[in-house]
Amino acid sequence: MRSVRIGLGALVTLVVTGGLAATRTTGGAAFLAGAQSFLTFYAGVFSLVGLTATVGLGLAATDRVVLPIAQRVRVQLLHRAMALLGVGFLIVHIGMKIAAGVVPPYGSVLPTTNVYVSTGAVASDLFVVIVATGVMRGRFAQAERPWMWRGLHDLAYLAWPAAILHGLTAGRAAAPWVTFSYVACMVAAGTALLIRFAAATRPARQAATGEWSAAPLRRSGHAGLGETRTAHTPPARGRTGEQAPERTPQEPRLRRIV
Repeated sequence: MRSVRIGLGALVTLVVTGGLAATRTTGGAAFLAGAQSFLTFYAGVFSLVGLTATVGLGLAATDRVVLPIAQRVRVQLLHRAMALLGVGFLIVHIGMKIAAGVVPPYGSVLPTTNVYVSTGAVASDLFVVIVATGVMRGRFAQAERPWMWRGLHDLAYLAWPAAILHGLTAGRAAAPWVTFSYVACMVAAGTALLIRFAAATRPARQAATGEWSAAPLRRSGHAGLGETRTAHTPPARGRTGEQAPERTPQEPRLRRIV
């Protein structure tokens, strides 16, 4: 994460320096005016797309059924990168709206304007808390209450629908395919969340009901419990070719049904 922060700091410094230098020329000033207009129109869209991908990748990173460990680690890195990208565009989106006079500075943090803009303010506050807890995950793991990190990080499942509601209602009218896409994403994320919850609670339910069974043992020529063999497994022999002595009977081991 340190290298990521250094890279982001260098990128921000480069962009700010280039923007200040561009204002000293006519062409640069025209380019910046066009970039400002573009970001005013699309920064919120990019932020919402990035945060939607963040939620989806976060769900995929916790999967223990389909993805192996190595793939989950890669997905987690993408999850963090998309979170930083989404919050970056969120900051740009808020700055552009304040500069255009659409919302007062306090209205971007406090829900003091109309309902739909206030929904975006609440969502942005929650996303900032979520990203901050993600950056400080190691400190939460060493604390006395590691479950607090999970509770704060799971606020994304409240912030993300609020951000979608803000994006579809606060600004210009959304195209039908845009509305359908976001609704489909919410349904898919909700389904994945239910599957993850069911998979996480399954071992606890089985432990509560006490579902245990003895491992199947095959008898090999004597009535007592003895060495487990199959019909195709020859008896073990020593170096001289003689049959090795039978093992002493052992108690059957119990294994848990998962």
